[in-house]
Amino acid sequence: MTDLFDAGPQSGNRSPAPGRLALVQAFENSFYDLGEQRGMDHFGTREGLADWLEKRGFDPGEVSDADLRRAVAVRDGLRAILAEHNGAPRDAPAFAALREAADGLPVAIRIDDDGETWPVVLGRGVTGALGLVVAIVHETRANGTWRRLKACPGHHCGWAFYDRSVSQTSTWCSMKVCGGREKARAYRRRLTRDREPPRPGRSR
Repeated sequence: MTDLFDAGPQSGNRSPAPGRLALVQAFENSFYDLGEQRGMDHFGTREGLADWLEKRGFDPGEVSDADLRRAVAVRDGLRAILAEHNGAPRDAPAFAALREAADGLPVAIRIDDDGETWPVVLGRGVTGALGLVVAIVHETRANGTWRRLKACPGHHCGWAFYDRSVSQTSTWCSMKVCGGREKARAYRRRLTRDREPPRPGRSR
């Protein structure tokens, strides 16, 4: 069984998100496994979603097609917000789908004797797990760690990574992979542009 707050292997050997935010990071990165099932979208099927939840100690019960659609809508909507954290414009359709999918999820915040707060699961099954994810997002918005979770803008990437830089300006999940590829693409674009014949009336 995987620990509930284990973010799993990280692209570029980055450190995972701290504390409970690691569950949200793992949830976001369920679309592309870096472990033994590399490249697998765990939410590609109802069975895959159930297996992912069971390994983290949830009791998903019988996962329906509606459960799967809801989980994917929450995941994709949150990733759109993570892309915003990295400078992307608002993805209005994804955000609207997230709001609809999150409506009515069972969420609670527990407070201990010292005033420490943490989210707890109220519901069962998929909705309970999604409620916990959304509660953690709310919790980490308050403590300032949420904005450090970003989606990599690399071509066909979108990996959720935690930006630990002091300036919070990290862009790529891996500078050697996505960052290096983007530099190579930019270099090829410059070469192509420089090789273009001058247009009439255009000076170089």
